[in-house]
Amino acid sequence: MRKIFLLLVIIIVLLTLVVSCKPADAQAKIDELEAKIAELEKAQAEQKPEGEEESPATEALEEKPEKEFSPTIAGSLYISGQTAAVYVIGDCAYAAGQGLKIIDITDKNNPTIVSTADATGWALDFYVEGNYAYLPYTSWDNEGYPSGGGFKIIDITDKKKPTEVGIFESDGEIGDIGILENYIYASYEILEEQDEGYYNIVESGIKIIDATDKENPVSVGIYDTGESGRSPVCIEGDYAYIFVGQTLKILDITDRENPTDIGSYISSGGWVRDLCVVGDYAYLSSSNSLQIIDISDKENPIMAGGAFAPGDISYVFVEGDYAYITYVVTDANWQVKESGMQIIDVKDKNAPTVVTGVEIPGEAAGIFVEGDYAYVGAGPVGLYILKLYAD
Repeated sequence: MRKIFLLLVIIIVLLTLVVSCKPADAQAKIDELEAKIAELEKAQAEQKPEGEEESPATEALEEKPEKEFSPTIAGSLYISGQTAAVYVIGDCAYAAGQGLKIIDITDKNNPTIVSTADATGWALDFYVEGNYAYLPYTSWDNEGYPSGGGFKIIDITDKKKPTEVGIFESDGEIGDIGILENYIYASYEILEEQDEGYYNIVESGIKIIDATDKENPVSVGIYDTGESGRSPVCIEGDYAYIFVGQTLKILDITDRENPTDIGSYISSGGWVRDLCVVGDYAYLSSSNSLQIIDISDKENPIMAGGAFAPGDISYVFVEGDYAYITYVVTDANWQVKESGMQIIDVKDKNAPTVVTGVEIPGEAAGIFVEGDYAYVGAGPVGLYILKLYAD
């Protein structure tokens, strides 16, 4: 820019001289002026567009390598029951087993239980939003078979003294739940005994509950899914994503109490255990495969890509360019041979690649990633905390 400015000054000076010169001298000055103009045009042509040239600091930033994944077990905590879903908010982890456990994870190597909220039996899936935890439970008959259920609303403002403030009773078992504003979308199923000790699903779907009044949640609608059983539920924007058998259903819930079926996709891997929606993609854990579905067109979702795990995938968590999955390998008698976590690079949705993994004791299930750590519910052995990166 400085060079161009100087040349402009020279041109102005030369023009002034031309005006004051005699004809013979003027021609010489004009020739000189034309030469300077040619030089200026050459300089402009060679100059790089503004913003193309990067500072050394920017170049150094771009060349800085990503952290290298090298997951290792940092700490663990035994929790009675079957620990599945895990949530992490700040320095607290929430894990379910024999009730809801609130865990201090300030020291990743030595997590400690701060308090417990009763769940009336084992709680596998639950949901945390704001100052409340929504904790499904199952009721059992005298012979030890499920006879109903519901969920409890727990005020977790005081981490040392979680308090039950409300309860929703259902005629069926409640599975996964999703929340949008004050509406709860809870999957459920009702079982009926066919022969002694054998039960069939006779009704299932999504119950819609208005929990504006936490002390008195009320049912305001049902989305019927026939006899397909309980479903994972994921809420993203004004859409709910559920499964009916092997089919992903996309529901428009703009009208919170009256979902509308607008799109579907049939999973190629069979029954889906978990799903996670981020942006224009849904990530499905189906048998031993992670399927990535392009849902940018809600009416016509399509397969984008997929990756395989050593065993059946339990849960999936997506953060940034990576999907974190848990898996379990069993033998012919359904005994656990191996369980663990894998990290999958999903930058290219059409060709995701496994980066690395780590084995985890127990039965790896729910997973939550926060910062440099992953938190895994490991079934009968409790909670495991994994450090994701090398020092």
